[in-house]
Amino acid sequence: MMDTTLNLVELLLVQGRRCQEQGRFREARQVFRSLAGFRELPAPVAEEIQARLAEVQLKQRKYQRARRHLTAALVYDPLNARYNHLMGAAFATGEGSDLGRAIEHYRNALAKEPEQVECLCECGILEVREGHTEQGLGRLRKAVELAPEDAGVLARLMKGLRLAGRGDEARRELQAALFRNPRNARFRKLWNEYQFKQLRRRQEQDRRSRQTMRMQCEGPTLLPFVRPADLPAESETRTTVRADGPETMAAPHRLRLLTRPDQTNVQ
Repeated sequence: MMDTTLNLVELLLVQGRRCQEQGRFREARQVFRSLAGFRELPAPVAEEIQARLAEVQLKQRKYQRARRHLTAALVYDPLNARYNHLMGAAFATGEGSDLGRAIEHYRNALAKEPEQVECLCECGILEVREGHTEQGLGRLRKAVELAPEDAGVLARLMKGLRLAGRGDEARRELQAALFRNPRNARFRKLWNEYQFKQLRRRQEQDRRSRQTMRMQCEGPTLLPFVRPADLPAESETRTTVRADGPETMAAPHRLRLLTRPDQTNVQ
């Protein structure tokens, strides 16, 4: 009976691995969850199931679930570099993220395997963001040294330098990489994108400078109202009121008949 169960577990494990490798993450999750429900699994199998469930959950951006599975996997192997790397990624984003704990797990992973390029990049970016600038940039530079032909790794270093406010240094790093890889289309694309962003930044700065100068030259807009200083004094505008009695009405005028000299009155 035990042999039959183990054979079933092995078959399901192979099926789950295949689904995960083919990107069928929903099916893989269902298989691994079914396996996790088996009792008295061998420790290596139980550890692998938890780790693979965590990887699938990360792919589906279910970060809290991924942390639970990784916590179970780390019980079996607390110093596992890959598990710590995944736990750092799970804490770096999503609901309930904790950048401090993410950096801690990244550092644990690098203490075990210091030449993980992806882990160096992720940890370096977070350290720069959290104020550990020199340490973070050191990790990013080390990643570039380990993968000098990877334009994506160089892009991470440039991002870290921009976050640290070192734009000129980012330009020098990019020029040096382009010199080392003159025919690499990805590095050329990275250079073109950098120049385009710099041009847009300069245009925006020029626009703001012109707007500031125009406001300074024109000064505040004055509305065409009379200022209080231009109004006449209170004594000049005061109206004198006479206390005379009511005026009597004049008598009506008499009606006078006008006659021409050549006209005589008829009796």
